[in-house]
Amino acid sequence: MGRPKRLYPHGRYRLRTPRQIENDKPYPLDLEYTWDRQAVRRTTNLFIKVTDWNQNGDNGRGEIRASYGPEYKRLNKMLQSRVEHLDSLIAEFIELNPFQLTVEVITSIMDDKPVIRRDKGRDFVEFTIERLASDYARNRIGHSRYENGKSGMNIFREFLRSTKRGSYRPDSIYVGEITPDLLEAYIEWRRDVKQNTDPTINHALTPILKACAYAKDLGYIDADINARIQDMRIVTKVSLSDEEAEFDGKSLTTDQMKNLLKYYETCQEPRRKEFLEMFFFAFHACGLCVVDVMTLQWSHINFDKKELRKIMIKTNKRHVIPLSDPAIRILRHWQEKRPDSKYVFNLVKEDLDLDNAEELYRCRNNATKCINQSLNVVGEQLGLDFSLSMHVARHTFAIVALNKGLSMTVVSRLLGHGSTDITEKVYAKFLPETLAAEVARISPELNQFVPTIQ
Repeated sequence: MGRPKRLYPHGRYRLRTPRQIENDKPYPLDLEYTWDRQAVRRTTNLFIKVTDWNQNGDNGRGEIRASYGPEYKRLNKMLQSRVEHLDSLIAEFIELNPFQLTVEVITSIMDDKPVIRRDKGRDFVEFTIERLASDYARNRIGHSRYENGKSGMNIFREFLRSTKRGSYRPDSIYVGEITPDLLEAYIEWRRDVKQNTDPTINHALTPILKACAYAKDLGYIDADINARIQDMRIVTKVSLSDEEAEFDGKSLTTDQMKNLLKYYETCQEPRRKEFLEMFFFAFHACGLCVVDVMTLQWSHINFDKKELRKIMIKTNKRHVIPLSDPAIRILRHWQEKRPDSKYVFNLVKEDLDLDNAEELYRCRNNATKCINQSLNVVGEQLGLDFSLSMHVARHTFAIVALNKGLSMTVVSRLLGHGSTDITEKVYAKFLPETLAAEVARISPELNQFVPTIQ
């Protein structure tokens, strides 16, 4: 009978010497583990002469002799600490994973790869982006949300790096190291450093929370930790479509709209004036989304029927919008300016491929940023206490329509919402005029039942 196989290997140091040894020449010192008759070696970056090396020292691990010089004790202590640490990691792996030790595992441990971690050494940002990609591939999220999620995780890396909270790299952390305290610090950092609003922060947290829930299912983080993480949202939000999820009541009053119109009439900057025309068109076209203004083609317009028929970019559903006379006048004006163009407004190139999600996303971002930067300047000059953007036109139309008596169902259809639930959840609290008007309609009936107060 041969000797029984050792449960796990022990490391030892060896000089990497040639067949012809020169006693006065220093040779590289390697750390070696042998398993299944295969040796795994890693350099120590030390060079030792054969005469200064004792292969049988430290119980066969090898050690440097005193003849090396005054540094020999410190170096031996360093070598001993290194090999004992690796031995303990291998022993721990064997205890958690009986009969699964391989040369590949030993190699990973020697390379400081965390194979014995519960999270298997998964990087949290990469883990989250992989989860986003999976949701996108299964059509559970749209391209915009996928790209925004990736962008948000890059900002999370920036947070780790700037606050020195990274673990194995300055801008990286393992899945199992995500804690409520870390996310609380991230929220405060986005609020204080990035000056983000609470709705924006909540959107940035969404892929993180989903990744943590998935990590809990995989056993990478504890259930109680995940439960606390899932409560990290600043405000509980209702489920809305992408375009309405961040609405915080920013719309223009009647007086502000009149002031904006006066600004347009006296504006001397041609491109800014064009952006204002797009804003007014979005308003008069029943709150048309900026991405649909951007991709509006002349083939979508029926001047005889005074309507717009278009497949909406966000919902991918065909939508019919009645066009008011002001909307028609704006379109006729642009038709004179661009008689041979494909797209109504000069926001995208004629050869834009609407089926290319990445190209469309990039063009939308560029166009929206350009328009909103210009509109924001206008808003500042008008003294608005919020940033003027194309989306303000959509919200202004919705509130004007509701406050002038249009039913929630009709406004929902004009906006292109999937259901009236979305419209009600977004706009109901901004409707004091409508509510008062509705009560006034039934006042005669109610007045029949007024008690005589003694």
